Amino acid sequence: MIFSSFAKALGQLSDPRFLRVVLLGVALAVALLIGVYAGFLWLIETFSPGTVEIPLIGPVGGLDTLLGWGSALLMLGLSVFLMVPVASAFSGLFLEDVANAVEERHYPGLPAAARVSLMDNLIDTANFMGLLIAVNVVALL
Repeated sequence: MIFSSFAKALGQLSDPRFLRVVLLGVALAVALLIGVYAGFLWLIETFSPGTVEIPLIGPVGGLDTLLGWGSALLMLGLSVFLMVPVASAFSGLFLEDVANAVEERHYPGLPAAARVSLMDNLIDTANFMGLLIAVNVVALL
């Protein structure tokens, strides 16, 4: 029963309500990662010195540029691991829309489900994101 219900939901991926949730999740995740990177660059710019005095060599400049490029590579690497959990967390905020779309199409005889409160939705999303991060950490090891 679970697999047939899952197959019905997958068959409905072209539904505009499904696509809206997927696109919102990806767009919000990309926006969050860009925002975190912008904050990280601001911290580098604020706290890194313009030059560093190295014994026997003298002053060396461009440290902020080096840190900026290094942070770009770090964020690209982290994005590979963080994109899926973050997009899933944002998509989790809109899963009720997906459930309603599936119920309307495949189970029209059922009464409408009660709305989930925002707090319960946030708790479920946080739990789901924690699980995804834990699974990614285990997979990384």
